[in-house]
Amino acid sequence: MAERKNVTVNFYRLESAVDTFYQDMEFKLDALSSGGMDYGFFDGKSSELMFKIFDPIVLADRKLFIVSLIKEKIFLPVWFNREGIVQEAPTEGGSLGDVSYALIDPEKQALLTLSGGFGPSVSAFSDFARWLTGDSAAGSSPIFVNSAYDQVTNWEIFRKLNLSIEAPAADFVGNVLDSEIGENFKMLETLSGLKIDISVSMGHGKGSLHKDAVKNFIRTVMEENFAGKLKIMGKSFEEQQTAELDLYNARLKHKTEIVIAGSHISPDEAKATLYEAYQIHLDDIDAAYRGLSDAE
Repeated sequence: MAERKNVTVNFYRLESAVDTFYQDMEFKLDALSSGGMDYGFFDGKSSELMFKIFDPIVLADRKLFIVSLIKEKIFLPVWFNREGIVQEAPTEGGSLGDVSYALIDPEKQALLTLSGGFGPSVSAFSDFARWLTGDSAAGSSPIFVNSAYDQVTNWEIFRKLNLSIEAPAADFVGNVLDSEIGENFKMLETLSGLKIDISVSMGHGKGSLHKDAVKNFIRTVMEENFAGKLKIMGKSFEEQQTAELDLYNARLKHKTEIVIAGSHISPDEAKATLYEAYQIHLDDIDAAYRGLSDAE
């Protein structure tokens, strides 16, 4: 029976200091998908991942690539039936895993991912880009509809940080704890919780939170894409009035619904959803690409 699932398409820009990074990515994705080597395995930050490349979307001047990543499940589900039998899920000849999909446009340096509480996050696709191109310093950052992220990262004084994480399942908690800043959320594991709210501030005292640490924390949270709220209070200099910006609300995103025919989102279902979001927000993608080119 078909199931409707709410999902969010998130928009990122791929980043690299290597001039040939985007051409290398396009060439290798095309070569793998057309050369019968459209799947394989690579080591991510915390685990081995399987990638699979599907037929690209061919436009007049470029190709858009659809890629899925699969991560083996940490906590395996049980198999049960209407007769009351409960047993281990059959895994002979393979493993159970979580799948997520992305659309990659190397020409416009854009990466679109699906989020809805399932599968590897955008950081895994960054790992894939690094592995594919050999550029260990490459990464990704969210596309914003305004200059909120640039404002925050240019602040010199940080007064307060509010963060909220709500995990849909224990597997997702594992993703959070395995992240670069996972040690900050150990209480989720200690108390077997699925939601955590953190507020760190200077209180009534003057001064700032550790500037470089806050900036790195913000960058990682945005890249991992596991927070439901990320509000920052700060300013550029002491005499300036303190401002508050909600970075999650400032991200470019597209909320939609997928009708899932089977037990998981199929490549065709993901492809249609990602491409629709790409077309709707192409002007925003172009604006981010132009802004990146102007900055260079």
